[in-house]
Amino acid sequence: MTFEEHAERYRAHLEVRHYAARTIVNHVSALRLLFRSFGETRVADAAAVTTEVLHGFQKWQHHEPTLRGTARGVRYQNRVLAAVRGFFRFLRDDGAIAHDPAAVLEYAREPETLPKNILTPGEARRIIEAADPSTILGYRDRVILETLYATGIRKTELLNLTLADVNLEEEVLRINGGKGAKDRVVPLTRVAAAGLETYLKAVRSQLLGKKKSENLFPSLRRGELSDTALGHLVDKYARKANVKKHVTCHLWRHSCATHLLQNRANLRHVQEILGHRSLATTERYLHLTITELKEAHRGFHPREKAGCEGGPK
Repeated sequence: MTFEEHAERYRAHLEVRHYAARTIVNHVSALRLLFRSFGETRVADAAAVTTEVLHGFQKWQHHEPTLRGTARGVRYQNRVLAAVRGFFRFLRDDGAIAHDPAAVLEYAREPETLPKNILTPGEARRIIEAADPSTILGYRDRVILETLYATGIRKTELLNLTLADVNLEEEVLRINGGKGAKDRVVPLTRVAAAGLETYLKAVRSQLLGKKKSENLFPSLRRGELSDTALGHLVDKYARKANVKKHVTCHLWRHSCATHLLQNRANLRHVQEILGHRSLATTERYLHLTITELKEAHRGFHPREKAGCEGGPK
């Protein structure tokens, strides 16, 4: 069986497991990159793929430029690796190979960066309220913003949400095939859950018209909201609310995590909500809360304005 035939079986496997269409497309795209490297190294059969061969692919991916001539970022490389690991795990479980050569592959260390600015709760409220709920698009957009702030989910995770992922009775969302191909359940705020309920009952059908879509948040003109459109949506309401910060979907994620920790949420609970593999990744948000505490301390402690008198004699 060729690699392409294996990939087609894997794609069907993901569909049966109800992975989101966008996730499946990303996995298949990653496998095409893998197969291209196999073509250059003349690896023609799945049984011939060893861990050493896949280590070679990791190096190849790191050095091989994109079609635009740019280097692939670490996060992109890790997304490709997640697809490769899932593919070979499937081949092993399917009996196509005896051992999984990708099982021991390690993800690259991602840059530990956080935005310098986090939305304040007041800014978050102003941006959300900038969306006009008296219009169809305005109501959808307000629910999108509430969902981003309530859950801290990634942009791709929000775009992949389907109707089946919403549980209003429990006030939770199911995230299928998140980063690292991991599923998780995240809680909604009461206001986000109430907004979603009204949206599903009275707004979404008007948005779709005669079109059919399983996407939770479809666009007005087609069944699927694009990555670019979501980015423009978030930026538009930030400008409308006169918030001067560069507001992205990821800034909503950072703001959600930071505000939870500022209000004394358990660090491990925040880790589960965000879907972090490592607690160390979540701990980065503590730096933001500590920085704010230091600023408050310096602004209000009575000894901050006092100088050191005298000195050693």
